[in-house]
Amino acid sequence: MSRAQYIFLVLLIGGMSALNPVAIDSFLPAIPDIAKELAVDPGTIGITIGVYTLGTALGQLLYGPLSDRFGRKPLLVTGLTLYIVTGLAASFAPTIELLSLARFGQGIGAASGRILAMAIVRDKYDRERAARLLSYMMAISGIMPIIGPAIGGILVTYSSWPAVFVYMATFALMILVISGFFLRETLPEKDMNALKPRHLAMNFKTMLQDPKFLAYTACTSLSGAGLMAFLATVPNILINTLDYGTDGFAILFALVMACNMLAAFVGGKLVMKVGIDRLLGTAMIFAGLSSLIFFSLAAAGIMTAAAIIIPFTLFKMSDAMIGPQATAGALSPFARMAGSASSLTGSIRQVTGAGAAILAGLFDDGTSLPMGVGILLAGIGPLVIYYLVIRPQNSK
Repeated sequence: MSRAQYIFLVLLIGGMSALNPVAIDSFLPAIPDIAKELAVDPGTIGITIGVYTLGTALGQLLYGPLSDRFGRKPLLVTGLTLYIVTGLAASFAPTIELLSLARFGQGIGAASGRILAMAIVRDKYDRERAARLLSYMMAISGIMPIIGPAIGGILVTYSSWPAVFVYMATFALMILVISGFFLRETLPEKDMNALKPRHLAMNFKTMLQDPKFLAYTACTSLSGAGLMAFLATVPNILINTLDYGTDGFAILFALVMACNMLAAFVGGKLVMKVGIDRLLGTAMIFAGLSSLIFFSLAAAGIMTAAAIIIPFTLFKMSDAMIGPQATAGALSPFARMAGSASSLTGSIRQVTGAGAAILAGLFDDGTSLPMGVGILLAGIGPLVIYYLVIRPQNSK
């Protein structure tokens, strides 16, 4: 593969992976306006993030086995089309119930991006190179969380909240056109048995009985749940309680995600030098410490922008290094079922994140404590798993 082709692949899978942050991050500034128009409280709108994430969890279970059977590209086209249609449907939703339904469908469509991006990478590269490319993918897709809230804020300010969903559909249409014309099928050989119930059950059973798969998947899932707890509650706190407005929120969130993107890029460089597990262990120590700082400030009742943004930025930078390395570690033993393995690990991650978002929304009391509890669990959990399970097994 030439350098130009490699760069194109990085940009394309980054765009595919960005479907999820586009659907979440550009939505955040619209939460207060949607809550007013649909006559519900902001916490209820925050719960729709969890509903959307449940959709991605379901979609990820489907796309992997289907792509192992029919190929990566046909499933990508299907998922992008669903994302576009449901995004436009959300822009017309007159009630919270219909909005939630449209967002659930949009989540199913969005799942195609990340899952098929990971499967394409695993089709083409070994463990260490896959981890590097996944880090670059995360860095590219990390651009959208930086500019997403700003785009959403501009659309809400100068148009209305439905324009945010039109923007999401337009972004997916761009990825659909580019992949339709330029992406080649990467699946080496179609698995004709991939959709047979017994074969599917045996594949999932094989993965779920693998201690390393479970441990690595638990690490990436718990670490990612911290972000979902943050997203479900922080817009209301920063925009309304602390009165930063949509512009202030966009700037603060962009700062967090810019640091996240930088950490993902650095992680992609470091993993080839120090290896997956050494980088993973170091990142988890920093995640645990930063989550403890966040929780301590929240428990002490210190609720300022600095008390929220600074420790969470440190946590998210650690997560940017944990996610790609743990994902590559989970997928590495399953080259012949990369699609199914991507589906299962991605689905577990999304269900965990959905649970964190829904619980944070339900317990949202206008303070930073509910998300502080979620972030603490997201920081300490992977650290414990790594040192009790992964490290001892890798030292054998």
